[in-house]
Amino acid sequence: MKKQSKKYLWGVLIVVVALVGIKVIASSASPVELVENAQLTISETSWDFGDIPMSEGITTRSISLKNDTDVPITITSMQTSCMCTTVQIVHSDGSKSGLKGMVGHGGGTSSLSETIQAGEAVALLVNFDPNAHGPNATGPITRNVELTTNSQAQPEVELTFSGNVIP
Repeated sequence: MKKQSKKYLWGVLIVVVALVGIKVIASSASPVELVENAQLTISETSWDFGDIPMSEGITTRSISLKNDTDVPITITSMQTSCMCTTVQIVHSDGSKSGLKGMVGHGGGTSSLSETIQAGEAVALLVNFDPNAHGPNATGPITRNVELTTNSQAQPEVELTFSGNVIP
């Protein structure tokens, strides 16, 4: 019994130290400077995929995000409303952000630091997996993608899509 208690205490201690370490690292990250009159031009904020056949797999939509201002805009977080949806930024030079999804359901964290330079347009790839909920999950769906920026004029962007999952 005594040996088990020691192992348990060591386990708890390791977890506490790890959590404190994560908190310290997260709080020491340099804050992103807020910008006042910067806004992204977004090609579309809502769309309907129509029928989405499960047999065809993942459906992707490319949305253009353009920074028409003279200052950089940073996307500081990005997440989706469901684990069946992922999102990724692709810059004009081909570099990509990591895939982001629903926080807490395999999507990792929403934290991000993707800067869209003044005059730059990027593609926001929105991926929907109609098979994520299993073979019987057919019918109408509505999902959201949420972006947070360092813009005081446009701190949050929400995109919404719908569709009808069919076999």
